[in-house]
Amino acid sequence: MLIKGLSTLQKIEKIELSTNFPIGPVNVYVLFGEKLTLIDTGLNRELAWKELNNGLLKLGLNLNDIEQIVLTHHHNDHTAMIDWILEENPSIQVFAHQDTEMILKDEDYLEWSSQFFEKLFLEFGLTKEMAYKWAYRKGDRDRYDYLNVNRTLSDGDFVPGLPNWKVIETLGHSQDHISLYNEKEQLFICGDNIIQGIHAGIFLDAPKRGKERSKPLLQYLDNLEKCRKLNVQLTFSGHGPNIENLNEAIDSQLGNIENRAQRVIRTLEKANGVASGFEIIQEMYRGRYENAVITFVFEIVAVLDLLQKRNVVVAEKANGVYQYRLVNYKTTSNKIV
Repeated sequence: MLIKGLSTLQKIEKIELSTNFPIGPVNVYVLFGEKLTLIDTGLNRELAWKELNNGLLKLGLNLNDIEQIVLTHHHNDHTAMIDWILEENPSIQVFAHQDTEMILKDEDYLEWSSQFFEKLFLEFGLTKEMAYKWAYRKGDRDRYDYLNVNRTLSDGDFVPGLPNWKVIETLGHSQDHISLYNEKEQLFICGDNIIQGIHAGIFLDAPKRGKERSKPLLQYLDNLEKCRKLNVQLTFSGHGPNIENLNEAIDSQLGNIENRAQRVIRTLEKANGVASGFEIIQEMYRGRYENAVITFVFEIVAVLDLLQKRNVVVAEKANGVYQYRLVNYKTTSNKIV
């Protein structure tokens, strides 16, 4: 799509690629800068591969015309097809956050990540069998044989070959998430940081060895306020439609987060003010959590981080499992005071 009043060098085209995820298609973008750039790559599925090539063909292009790729974050619906693309055109330069390649390919980090999550899941109240199963799912992860990040991007950098496009670090959805902002044209490419009409997906990534884990929802809230200060007319998201009112979309996300926090509080109230994280999930997502345990664990860990920061909840460890207790909860009134 050519935005009205936009210079030829800033032309942006969206290509929707199929996924097998509930969220539906993923959006990748072709930017016509000084260098022809692809933003994200899609999931490595035959249908998505055909859609990408057909989408480029409609623009009068093919994969050999792509000069560089910018990855917004490491999740496989945004990265997994990169090996297929690089096998077709190995001259493409790849730009990403400084931690993207480590998260995807570093075997020592991946082994540590599994160990980290097994411990976290056990402390959250999962059984040993469940903790092991979900922590070591990366045994079936995508393999990236061709991916090599040629240049890392940090907050405040400008993307080579894309005049006026500035990198904004937007952690929360992942620990390597970046967005791109063009102040001159008032355009924003936000990956999965903000998706119209869908509540924010907050995911945990293992920290580097010896470091404390991140608190992604707290990061996300900070980054929403950072995005609110941008002068943006149009936002291009990793899924769904373009966002025409960024602040309205941010307010919607904040409302969703508050609603989720209140649901956790009400769930704890029903449990007489104290429960493990897994007990909270079992109550909140009864009949739904079994096939997506890891998603709900990440979601509730993040909300509990927020409630602890607000001094609404405290965590107390008993027999290796954290119990989350409402502060000043009175069982006689079933209210927080």
